[in-house]
Parts: sequence; structure tokens; C-alpha cells
Amino acid sequence: MKTHSFQSNSIDQLKASLTSCQENEFQPNLAVVFCSKQQNIEAVRAVFVGANIDLVGCSTAGEIVDAVLYEGAISVLLFKVNTAYYQLLHEDYLEGEVYEASAKLAKRAIQEYKNPALIIMSGGLAVDAEQIIKGIRTGAGRDLPTYGGLAGDDLEMRSTTVFTNHRLTDQGLVALVLDTDKLIVKGLARSGWAPVGGVNTITKAVGNVIYTINGERAYDVFIRYFGISKDRLISDPLISIQTNYPLQILRGEGTSILRSPILVNEKEGSLTLAGGVIEGEQFQFSNSPGFEIIDQTIEEFGELQKNTPEAEGLILFSCKGRHGAFGPMLEDEIKGIYDLWGQPMIGFLSYGEFGDDGAGRYEFHNETCALVILKEK
Repeated sequence: MKTHSFQSNSIDQLKASLTSCQENEFQPNLAVVFCSKQQNIEAVRAVFVGANIDLVGCSTAGEIVDAVLYEGAISVLLFKVNTAYYQLLHEDYLEGEVYEASAKLAKRAIQEYKNPALIIMSGGLAVDAEQIIKGIRTGAGRDLPTYGGLAGDDLEMRSTTVFTNHRLTDQGLVALVLDTDKLIVKGLARSGWAPVGGVNTITKAVGNVIYTINGERAYDVFIRYFGISKDRLISDPLISIQTNYPLQILRGEGTSILRSPILVNEKEGSLTLAGGVIEGEQFQFSNSPGFEIIDQTIEEFGELQKNTPEAEGLILFSCKGRHGAFGPMLEDEIKGIYDLWGQPMIGFLSYGEFGDDGAGRYEFHNETCALVILKEK
């Protein structure tokens, strides 16, 4: 496998960069592309279709190429790889039917390969991404290695887009399905958020909406715990809630996943999360970490590098909430991860992430940095 990463700020620059690659005797047949909605995504897609290059990607809330974070740009990772080693799949879904679409996609994946891995992206702002993981497990009949993210739209919160060379949709799933009998596909998801306080129990929940915590109204417990005023919630809900106060859902064996609150409802006393939870699950609150967490995250990915020291391409899915928490320091984290392997890497700032929780389970995460490493065997 041969790879090449680059960034473009316009369609003309994209065409020129692609032409330059081809003139240097690199003839890619696959591209992963992450693109700001400030760009004409349909025109971006047409560039690759016209070049007869298979394509998969999504809209973003920030673009990553190698060690640098961009805004309003196009990030591209080109591959020259045996076409028998991958497939591109997509499934559209209606609201509330993402579970069924995910199960169908997973069934198709295991029909293609005995041991597939998925790099998956989802459009749709209201999607309960926990159902994507559940659907994949149901459709495949087992856990499949799953990495990826929820598409972004530069925090406009209007619509997000996923695409292949055959399809562009604001309400669907796309996946790069890889044959792990031919390709090494390894990764890790890390957040760095530290839990605070005791263990709480979700005593009433439906999907991604929590109604009671420890038998009390979830809204009351949440604002009391952090001393958040109603005025603050009204004036700055996105940053105050999503960025700073994720819940750490305890999933056994010392592991946890983050769920970011995205809406509080005083009238019904509820707390809406960016992903589903299960009634009876336990969690701890958490607060914004200090900047030392960046060094800790890089160190944890360093352990992954020791176990998988060689890579030919890397894809990074980093939550937009981390950008809100760390600001410009987030680029230090991106650079630190890139420097571990020093190979072509792209990524994007996402609205949720899929990845290995460190115990070999593939989960949906919030406020997390998820990496996948690719190499031909």
C-alpha cells in the first residue's frame, strides 16, 4: 500500500494537488476525504469521480492533515491499494431507523470479507449513534473492529453530510470496509477526562434522554452538582454543557465511555446526551481536564505505537468538544500523535467518535480522540 496526504483550500487547488500526485507516478485508486461545508462538497466529489478514484468521506467541524489543524479546508488521504482489499458501502436511513441501517451494513460487510473492519461515518444531527454500534453487532453477529466519527458542519448545527463516489446524503451511513486478512487495522480511543465525585445510577432513561438520576430529576441533579445557573445555560449552552461536563458511563473491566449532554430541559427535568445509555447504568460526572491531559493522551498513543510501530496511513477522529476545551493546544495533541509514526495522516473534528476503548471493545464515544492505523500485511 502507498499513501499520500494533502490539504486544499479550493477546488482548483484540489485538482492541482491530485494532478501533481499522478504526474509523480503515483496512481491512487482510493481516497478518504474530510471536507468543510464551506467548500462545495458536490464539486469535491466530482473531482474524484472524474479521476476514477474510489471515494469515501464526510463534512467536518475542522480538518486535520499530518500535524496541522485547518478550518474551512479539504483534507485528503490517497491510497494505492489492491482493490480486492476494500469495499465502499452506504446505507440511507429515516429518522429513528439508524439501528436497522447499521445492521444491514454490517451484514453486507461480513458477506464481503470473513474478518472485516469498518471505518464508518454518519450524517444526521439527531442520530443516536449508540444504535449504530448496536446495529453493527446485531448485523454481524459479533463485535466488528469499528472506527470513525459523526460528520460535522462547522458548528452550524444544520445538517451534516457523508459521501462516496456513488452517493452523497445528509441522512445516511458510509463505510470503508477493509479485509483484515490482508491489512493491519489497529486503533485506540482516549479522552483524558477524569471522573469527579461518587458513582451515580441512571434510574430512568429512554434512548439518549435521561429523566432521573438516583431517583431524582436529572436536570436538578446536574445543575446542582456543578453549580450551574439557569442564566448560564441559556446564554452559552453549547460550550457550558457539551464541552465541560461529559458523563463517564462505566462499562466494566475498568473502562468507561463519555456521553456529552447536548440539551437540558427544566420543564421535564431531563438531560439529553449525544449518545444512548441504558437504564440502570452507572456513571460518574467529569469536568474539563487540564492541559496536562494532552501529554497523557500522547503517551497512551505511544503505547499503541510500541505494539504497532509501523503504519502506512493514519486517520484521526477528534471531538469538536476537545477543541472547545483545549483551544489552540489541541494542535499539540495532533502533532504529538502524528510524530509517533510520522506517516501520512488525515482526520477531522467530529460530533462523536467510534473506536477501541482499550479493552478490545468498539464503542461510540464523545469528547474523545480516536485513531486508526492502516498497513498492508
